[in-house]
Parts: sequence; structure tokens; C-alpha cells
Amino acid sequence: MSALRHLGAGLTLLVALANTGFAARSLPTDAQFAEDARLNYPFVTAGKDTLRFAASARIYSEQNLIIMPAAAPTKANVLFKTDINGEVSRVWILTDDEARAFKDKEK
Repeated sequence: MSALRHLGAGLTLLVALANTGFAARSLPTDAQFAEDARLNYPFVTAGKDTLRFAASARIYSEQNLIIMPAAAPTKANVLFKTDINGEVSRVWILTDDEARAFKDKEK
């Protein structure tokens, strides 16, 4: 009987976790949007501007994980922030929904 109780509790927990939604990631409001930016380490081409990655740059994937430059797509819709030297310090690779929201915001 104890094993059945543990199994029932485990299934209940599994169902509860499956129904829990994930919070949308928090993207900075002061970052710049770039459609179809080219990520070619150590450079980022956003529109007509080619910027250099800062030594401490972080690239966040669509799942909000920090990824290495070699794992980044060569072309993506992104948000990016520059540091005091004008170098790219942070890049957020956007999902299609996030990119659509930023495109609509620019209009």
C-alpha cells in the first residue's frame, strides 16, 4: 500500500508541475533592437553598424542561457547593449514572438 501512496503522490506532483507555466524572461527596456543582426565573433553587425564584442560580453540564447560565441547563430533578431566604450556587452537572441513585439513597438 505504501508504494501505491508514493506513486500517487509522485503522479500528483508531476501533474502539478506540468501545469505550471514558465514566466516570460525579463528583457531590458533600454537595449537596442536589431533585426537580422549578424553575429560573427568578435563583431556584431546591426543594420549598417559593425560593433565589436567587449571582452566580458555575454550572449543569452532564446532559452535565456549564456552561450559561447561559437554556439550563437550567425544571423538572428537580437537586443543588445553597449558599454561605456561602445562595445557590445550583452546580446539577447530573441524568439520569434519577442522579435515581433519589438518590431511592433518600433512602428
